[in-house]
Amino acid sequence: MAAFALLPLLFMGIISLMEMNQASHDVQENISQLSLSLNRSALLVMPDEADQVQLAIAKANQYNQFFERLTHQNELVADSASSFLEGDGCLPPGVWIAPTSSNLTTSEARDATIRSLCIPARVMQSLHETESVLSLSYIGTEDGVLVVWPYSNDSLKSTAPFSYKDMPNYELARSRKKTIWTEPFEDDEGGWMMTITTPFFREGKFAGIMGMDVSIKFIFTDLSTMRGRGYPFIIDSTGFIVARPKNKPNEPLDILFSSENLSMSASPEVRAVAKKMLKGSSGSAIVALGRADGYVAYSPISNPGWVLGIAYASEEMSLPARFIDAGIKEVASSATLGLSDASRKVRNFALSAFAITVIAVLVAGFLFSRRIGGDIDSLVRLTERISRGDFDVRAKTSGELAELGEAFNSMASDLNRYAAALDKAAHNRGESGMQSSFIDEVKNALASSVPPEQEGYEIEVLYRPTRADRFDFYDVSRMNDRISLAMAGVGGDGIQAAMLAITSRALIRACPIILGPSNAISDLNTQISQYGRGTNLACFYALLDPSDHTLEYVNAGFNPPFIVDPGGMVDTLGGGGIALGMLDRVELEETRIPIQPGDVMVIYSDGVVEVENDDGEAFGLERLIDLAINNRTLSGEEILRIAEREIEDFSCSSEHPMDMAMIVLKRR
Repeated sequence: MAAFALLPLLFMGIISLMEMNQASHDVQENISQLSLSLNRSALLVMPDEADQVQLAIAKANQYNQFFERLTHQNELVADSASSFLEGDGCLPPGVWIAPTSSNLTTSEARDATIRSLCIPARVMQSLHETESVLSLSYIGTEDGVLVVWPYSNDSLKSTAPFSYKDMPNYELARSRKKTIWTEPFEDDEGGWMMTITTPFFREGKFAGIMGMDVSIKFIFTDLSTMRGRGYPFIIDSTGFIVARPKNKPNEPLDILFSSENLSMSASPEVRAVAKKMLKGSSGSAIVALGRADGYVAYSPISNPGWVLGIAYASEEMSLPARFIDAGIKEVASSATLGLSDASRKVRNFALSAFAITVIAVLVAGFLFSRRIGGDIDSLVRLTERISRGDFDVRAKTSGELAELGEAFNSMASDLNRYAAALDKAAHNRGESGMQSSFIDEVKNALASSVPPEQEGYEIEVLYRPTRADRFDFYDVSRMNDRISLAMAGVGGDGIQAAMLAITSRALIRACPIILGPSNAISDLNTQISQYGRGTNLACFYALLDPSDHTLEYVNAGFNPPFIVDPGGMVDTLGGGGIALGMLDRVELEETRIPIQPGDVMVIYSDGVVEVENDDGEAFGLERLIDLAINNRTLSGEEILRIAEREIEDFSCSSEHPMDMAMIVLKRR
């Protein structure tokens, strides 16, 4: 009888082990799918204003400034060449002249062209002394005159007589009538270069081009040395990867770069990310990379038509994602151990029951299989409910799967508490601070005292703080024999932003005048990047010298002020730059301008131009400029009061969503 019982016993044992292995595989598969679903949900709640996106925007702005500066310089030389001003009899170095006929008229015209290139050639030489990234510059005219710098036989050979006319960028700049950049190419020394070409015209006719060969080696070096967990890269307008670090990305990000052109990747999700990046705006995208997710923050680089992207693996993105992964792995480990233990006990039970009768073996095997199968089916159903967001579930298991049930219930409870904490945090973020007396007191403290008086100048200020927990502030104070003017906006909200606003104004006031605007604001950036804890500060800072009537200023990501002269012409104080605190170190361009009698300068915050009427239309910068032009003959106080009245009439509301700050400076 024992021998007869062996066959059904072995049969039941084999079936039970197979079912348990399949159940283990099913549970692990469901838990893996749950992990992917929850991790993707954690990534989806991250807005495009996340730190990763802001870092991509800041880095793209650095590259934009580089290309904009060189574009401006190239166009400056082209404008000089288009003026047709003949030099003082000089002959520009590096001139190559195409062979001409014996026609005297053609020869005289060619000589006039050569003389007219003296001044542009000097400007071109000056650029080479200040711009280390320039390797070759040249002016090529339609009538065959070529000026090259630096001048050498090799330079002339590299351009080759008339070859500049055969280059695609020559005809492209001529047809488009604007500055163009070529795609990157490798020079003879293995360095990466780009060519910028600007057409110039004389008397409405195309006269030639101004071109510069620019080294972009620093971009490749910069990408390779970027700190952080992300993997930076740059694509062009077709999706082709223009630049990326020398080292290859680790898994799973290597899937993202399996093709040199993201738009032609074998993965439809990667192609979708490339399409989103090429829309021309900053943002973020989530992409499936095999059994994991990736996150890409991106921002455009306008002049060459590129896009900077920074790719992150999902587990590097946030604490919630890592918390979810840890919980899922714990459940998976418990499931594997529990099922392995059950399998071992079934095998031992079958061996120990070898001598039991067929009926006992069949009954015991049937009951055991039914109990284990029921618990596993229950766990699978509960896993499906959790994947749909229902965390109020409890597993009831016993015996060998009791430990698995406890781990499963612990994970569900943790996820339920985490979801509740997210809801509470979202609620607190939406309502906290709106009625806070602390924030009200901070905003009242930010209202500076009466501006200092200065002979020959009028300085008037407007500050209308709101109950919103965002902070704009200004400061006008005397520093020895100069007047400092500052206006800033804090990127952030709540108590952290309030503390940054107070501290920043105090640091601005404490800046030694000997530092100058650029060094003073750079020191302020160092303080904010070290202690700002995720906040940033957009700031305009200027020093007015009444003795020689000049203004030195820097602009770190703030609205560009404007000056209206007595004739009604408008000049915008640019400078660009990014907000303080975004990078560990910033280099700001310091600009010095004269202030003429009758000039009216207006410094304004976002709350002035972004106030809306009942139709949702913004007051706008254009309306503010027209107001200053139309009232430029009035006193500074009258201009400010008219602006305040028109803003109030436009908005038809006593409540504004943002602080309003405005400074009007007028020289009598």
